[in-house]
Amino acid sequence: MRVSSCIDMMFGDKAFADRIASVSKCGLDGIEFWKWTNKDINEVVDLKNKYNLGFAVFNIDSKDEKLSNDLSRGILNAGRVDELLTALEESTPVYKKLNASAMIVLVGETLPDVPHEVQVENVYKCLKAAAPIAEANDVTLVVEPLNTIERENYFMPYAAELMDILERVDSPNVKMLYDIYHQNVMGDFSLEFIKANIDRIGHFHVADFPGRHEPGSATVDYVSILSEINKTNYNGYYGLEYRATKPDSETFGFLKEINNV
Repeated sequence: MRVSSCIDMMFGDKAFADRIASVSKCGLDGIEFWKWTNKDINEVVDLKNKYNLGFAVFNIDSKDEKLSNDLSRGILNAGRVDELLTALEESTPVYKKLNASAMIVLVGETLPDVPHEVQVENVYKCLKAAAPIAEANDVTLVVEPLNTIERENYFMPYAAELMDILERVDSPNVKMLYDIYHQNVMGDFSLEFIKANIDRIGHFHVADFPGRHEPGSATVDYVSILSEINKTNYNGYYGLEYRATKPDSETFGFLKEINNV
């Protein structure tokens, strides 16, 4: 079981570089963050190597400011294939330097004047075009459904519709990021779905619901859920992406419980 911490969200009381040391001190396995374009990647590499940490995921991005902003909102359902491939080409050297596990891709906000089925085909078209490039470069892309409460009007918040597209793309390098918090917000969480589709899930995100705080602060039984996922052949990271209600270093008791199950 490999556990990473999203250091853009966690250990926020510390300087960015000190967050990496804190992850190591807490006994976690790796780090992850959102944008790479606002980070000193050489410094991140040096620090993660110094503390013997792995690297889980980061968002596909571009140094082109407009494209970077658009990527953070998602461009797949708009069918922006060329821009996706440009960002993939630009982000791949960073992926290699970090020895990352996967790269996050977002779908996008619903386009009000475009039929739903056209947007679905746009998502498919983008991912199908990216798949052979990802495969050739040994890069894994993970596409993330987001809830429509915090990301109002997000086009593809439910896991099943995205999984249908991933099955059509049929690439070992294009998978889903299953965020257990987001799916709980949507009333869409299903352990049965996870087990049935585990081979097409490349990363998990973890936060309790409601509140998006640490596991044990609300209603989600993470000890049981993650223990069951551990019985599958999943070998990716579990990314901790929450805002803790107490010092971050005091929020990992649920991991010890899982190890004792």
